[in-house]
Amino acid sequence: MTSLPQHRLPPAARGEHSFFSYDNDLAWADTVVRFVSNGLERGQRVWYSADSTEPSAVIDVLRRGAVDVDTARRDARLSVTGTDLSYLRRVPFDPDWVISMFRAACAEALADGCTGLRVLGEMSWSARQVAGIDRILEAELRLDREVYADLPLTGLCLFDRRLIPAPTADLLTRAHTTCAELPRPPAGDPRPLPTAPPAALAAVPMRDRAGIRLSGSGDIDTRHILHSALAALARMPGPIVHLDLSAVTYLDPGAVAVLVDVSNSLTGKGRSLLLHKPPYSLRKVAELFPEECAALEVAA
Repeated sequence: MTSLPQHRLPPAARGEHSFFSYDNDLAWADTVVRFVSNGLERGQRVWYSADSTEPSAVIDVLRRGAVDVDTARRDARLSVTGTDLSYLRRVPFDPDWVISMFRAACAEALADGCTGLRVLGEMSWSARQVAGIDRILEAELRLDREVYADLPLTGLCLFDRRLIPAPTADLLTRAHTTCAELPRPPAGDPRPLPTAPPAALAAVPMRDRAGIRLSGSGDIDTRHILHSALAALARMPGPIVHLDLSAVTYLDPGAVAVLVDVSNSLTGKGRSLLLHKPPYSLRKVAELFPEECAALEVAA
C-alpha cells in the first residue's frame, strides 16, 4: 500500500485549479487514485467531495488502488464526504461562502502540520436544479484568483460527461487553468481520446491580475454566459478589473450594452473596468453610439 511519508515538503507558492472530464468508471478510478496518492505523498490533506458516487465506493476504489486509506483517515489526512458538506452545504449556492470555506479548510490543514490541501470535487450537481446554480461559473472563475493564487491548495473538479450536459461541462471546464492528464487507453484500443468541442463563448481567469479572458462570440445565444462571466469579474477584488477580449471574434450591440452596464456599475462603486484588445465589432458599435459607450475604457 501507499504509506504516508514522515517528511514534510514546503508549501507550494500557489495552488492549481484543474479539471478532469471522463465518460467511464475506469478513467475516473485511475485519476482519483493517482491524484489522492500524490497528495498524500506530498504531505497534503486530501478531501474528496462525492456527489453521484457513494463515499463508500470512493473508499473502495482507493483501497483497490493500494492507498493506505485506514492510516490516512486515522491521521485526519483523508476525508470523503458528500456534496452537502462542501459545495452545497449552504443553499442557495453561494460563491462567497465556497471561497471562504476553501480558504478556511486550507488554513486548518496547514495549522495541523500538512503542507497544504488537495480537493477532489464531483461536479454532477451542476446539472441539477440547485438554487443559485446560475452562479457556478462565477465561482469557478473567482476561485483561481481568490483561493488558488496565494494558497497551497490543489483542486481537481471531476466532470462525468454521462451526467452533465455537454454545453454545461464545456463551459465550466474551460474556466479552469489546466486539465489533469488523461490516462492513455490500452495498447491497441481504437477509441480516440475525448476532446472538448469548441465553445461559442468561454471564460478563463487571468493569472497575473484580477480579470478574465473571453474567447468566442458574444451574441443573443451566449448572453447568459456573458452575464455570468461579467458577474464574476465584477465581484473580483481590486480597484481595477481587467477583461481580455483578444480572442473574441464578435460582440453584438447587446453584448456591448452589457459591458457598458457593468462598467457603469463599477464606476459607481469607485472601481473601473479596463478592456484589452477589443474586437472590431465593439469599436464599430462605439463609433455609432459614442455617448452610450463613453463608459468603456480601453487599455493603451
